[in-house]
Amino acid sequence: MTAHSLIDSQLGYYRARAAEYDSTFVPYQEAGLPAALERLRAGNIRGEVLELASGTGYWTRFLSEAADTVTCLDGSPEMIEEARRHGLANVSFQQQDLFDWTPERQWDSVFFAHWLAHVPDENFDAFWSSVRKAVRPGGVVEFVDVTGEARRLEQQDAQQPEIAVQRSLEDGRTFRIVKIFREPAELAERLGALGWTCEIDEVHPGFLYATCRP
Repeated sequence: MTAHSLIDSQLGYYRARAAEYDSTFVPYQEAGLPAALERLRAGNIRGEVLELASGTGYWTRFLSEAADTVTCLDGSPEMIEEARRHGLANVSFQQQDLFDWTPERQWDSVFFAHWLAHVPDENFDAFWSSVRKAVRPGGVVEFVDVTGEARRLEQQDAQQPEIAVQRSLEDGRTFRIVKIFREPAELAERLGALGWTCEIDEVHPGFLYATCRP
């Protein structure tokens, strides 16, 4: 399966999973949340904030506390509907395929969580080029993701174990999605080559937090 086909399968999975996402994600993230929130609340996230791959709004809630406004982009309309349930007054939502995204404006801060691992290597540079266009001069990009420590929790894909895992829904349907475990040092080096200065730390076993500036 090509990376493009994996991306299509990935979107299908998250659209189908929207209603049951929090039942598994919230317990998973709980252990690493305090350390991640300490970084998120350090004062870099402020003003007009863009959240990419906002999902069910788990992180949007915390962003809305620090920001004047939050603009959320996600490829799944089902995820957006789940996120709207939080009723956050300073948050707006747009459906957007992040693999085909050209920002039309800029924000003070850009944030995304558990998204970069779903970006194939062949799309990595283009994605970060779009992010650079989205952040204002002097702005910041912060993200949460996984390290290799989290690999043990996944069902590795037999066909493409280096870039994909298999995920199942409560109804038994199985999907193949992109899942690339990148370590903090690897990410810092790769983003440095693209012109970013990043502080990337494993803030809890399996979870990393990054603060990057162009």
